[in-house]
Amino acid sequence: MLNVFLNHKENLHQIRTICKKLNDIKGCISSGDYLNEIITMNDVSQLFKEVREIAVSNTDECLANAQYVFREYFLFFLKLANYFHLLEERRYRESWDVLQDCLDIAKFINRYSDERYDLDAIVVHLKKYETLYPYRLFSSSEFIIKKSHCSICGKSMQSLECRHIKGNLYWGEPAIMCVDEIKELQAICLVKHPEDKRCVLEVQDDVDEEEKYKMLNTFLGYNLHFLDGFNISSTIQLKKKDVKAGRNDTCPCGSGIKYKKCCGRNLFYRNEHNIVSPTGRIKLFSL
Repeated sequence: MLNVFLNHKENLHQIRTICKKLNDIKGCISSGDYLNEIITMNDVSQLFKEVREIAVSNTDECLANAQYVFREYFLFFLKLANYFHLLEERRYRESWDVLQDCLDIAKFINRYSDERYDLDAIVVHLKKYETLYPYRLFSSSEFIIKKSHCSICGKSMQSLECRHIKGNLYWGEPAIMCVDEIKELQAICLVKHPEDKRCVLEVQDDVDEEEKYKMLNTFLGYNLHFLDGFNISSTIQLKKKDVKAGRNDTCPCGSGIKYKKCCGRNLFYRNEHNIVSPTGRIKLFSL
């Protein structure tokens, strides 16, 4: 689908302008300029709309669908720049949601396009970033839907009257099931690999942000370019606790018993040591 869109580059000035703007965004990302807000989705929405209108008028559904897929490709790089900016600002919780946006968009594009240019390498890269976050458990909800409708025809997708398949593209529009009424919440499950990782489970405690995101914070301290690929190898080291207490002193943990019979029984703790190895910078494809 991406190639179908680009094959019309010579004939449609809208596509040439879109490609130029996307190359500008990629150039900003490559140079580390994540604050560049000159180009937004609003700046190209009209251009994509015009391409779709041309496709419809020429009864070219393939081009109409291709413009939607390429629109998502364009949005991916806007989100990517936003993600790197949030990391730069150390706004970790916000960055997690934008990271998931990037991965979801890439998953959608993969469904429709065999040619993905630089997308596959970036997704592998982002999945490595995903492992740097402390999130391991997620919430997944199951609902009983009472009423819904198709975003294209307005009819219920569960009826024979609706001929659209959820998630498929029709003349440049995705068929989405819009929920109008939920009958009941059936279950909330705790899962490790949900389809949507935005609902994270966190323990409410007094751990500060720096400690909570220690691994990510330590990694960013290496000051690598955000497009630099990397591998992380981990080893477990035994370290001695730094406690100033005699064996017969009262344990500083507040238990009221002697140190040697409390925390002093185990003077060592397991410490994870991570080694980061750069693997080369990802090159963004110029259109």
